[in-house]
Amino acid sequence: MNIQQLLPTQDWKDERTNYIGGSEVATILGENPYSTPLQLWLRKRGAMPPIEDSDIMRFGNFFEPILALHFEQTTGLRTRQISKTYTHHKYDFLRANIDRQILANPEKGIISTAVLELKTTTSHRLKALDGEYPISWLFQLQHYIGITGYEQAYLQVYERDTCIFHDPVLIKRDDDLIAENLSKLISWWQIHMIKGKQPEPINGEDTLILYPNSHDGKVLEASPKELQIYEELKQVRSRKEDFIKQEEHLKIKLKNRLGHHERIVAGGKSLVSWKSNTQNRLDTTAFKSAHPLLYKKYLTQTKTRRFLCH
Repeated sequence: MNIQQLLPTQDWKDERTNYIGGSEVATILGENPYSTPLQLWLRKRGAMPPIEDSDIMRFGNFFEPILALHFEQTTGLRTRQISKTYTHHKYDFLRANIDRQILANPEKGIISTAVLELKTTTSHRLKALDGEYPISWLFQLQHYIGITGYEQAYLQVYERDTCIFHDPVLIKRDDDLIAENLSKLISWWQIHMIKGKQPEPINGEDTLILYPNSHDGKVLEASPKELQIYEELKQVRSRKEDFIKQEEHLKIKLKNRLGHHERIVAGGKSLVSWKSNTQNRLDTTAFKSAHPLLYKKYLTQTKTRRFLCH
């Protein structure tokens, strides 16, 4: 098989601007750490460039056949690749492009066909989630189950950094979650895609996308609303400073208890650690002084806006 056949086509990418796919559900619901509803909306309207394929994304596409084969060998179930896009019976802007279809096998507990979702990730990402899978995966699978009408799905995960295959995870249909998310997706599409209303920014990246530049000398006279938000921010910052001081005080107390020990444990569970380590850091000031031309050659310019609360 040609490697290019494993990658999404440009036509497929362009078509995705006309509907909501499973991988976009968590973004619309505000549960995607890598994108926001505003950014998705801008991309679908062509106001932002689409997300370019990265090496990690390409690896995931290339590795899908191996993941599917591992699933078959582990479970004894058969799968097949489906080229068609599933569409909701009532709302054609809700669609599903599943990785694989699992064929029915009553002897193995699969009474009817099911969805197989194939994911590659890292141990670091899962560790940051306390070993749990991202909620975006759950939303994606329940979206697929809802669109296809199937009763269940399997999730097969592979860690790129450790080369570990996880045990397949059975995901059963959750009609309440499907209905709840369906209502939110329909509302989002009608308000933001049909009526064209811009989603509210939810983080600093969003606001910088909307307002990348300030106009020299332009001043906004504070209204009662701006004054209220300003006072709330000052109060939050004051409380935050108190918490930071309290945190540092408690950390010092624990460090003093640790002394030369590396960890404090309770019943075999590690509570805190204070380990020695050596880091190599570039002394940019000394490098600039010794090699000014080379330093200047590798400088990159980053444009941003600095927010100050006076």
